[in-house]
Amino acid sequence: MEEWINEKALVLSSEFKHYKSLDSFLVKLSSLAYDVEDYAFGDQLKAKTLFEEILKHRLLSEYISTLSCHRDEIEACIARDPRIRKLRDYSDVLFKVLSSTPCRESKTIDTSPREATFRIEQEFRIEQEEERVVAGKPVEKIAGLKTHRIFLWIGVALIVLAIIYALIILLR
Repeated sequence: MEEWINEKALVLSSEFKHYKSLDSFLVKLSSLAYDVEDYAFGDQLKAKTLFEEILKHRLLSEYISTLSCHRDEIEACIARDPRIRKLRDYSDVLFKVLSSTPCRESKTIDTSPREATFRIEQEFRIEQEEERVVAGKPVEKIAGLKTHRIFLWIGVALIVLAIIYALIILLR
């Protein structure tokens, strides 16, 4: 079990060093909650104990101390964000660890709330549509014209081949 805790802490610390937003940290902690439950085979008490031991691991101390500076934002995110719903079951453990860890913000974390996924996808689709407009004409129309020209030239080539074939047969 100790080896599993060390392995999880090592993975988390290597991933946490790349995170810049509170949202990223919380999503990862939520997935940790699932991993812990799988390892504990549904034993909620054992799962919470494992979750706490991983959060208290020395490899994560820097990140936990940074997160402890944002307890209010974390609480608000856990309450409203459905993507980290699983973290609600472990919020008591999380806040216990954050409360016992002194605030030491070693890196800046973006605490602004993340937009809903459907809004992000909608903005992405709009950006793609805007990129597809080339010289005032949608790409589909340009691609349609190119396809039309290709079929036209293929047709012309087939007609020429048919005429050549007919001439060869007639000249025999």
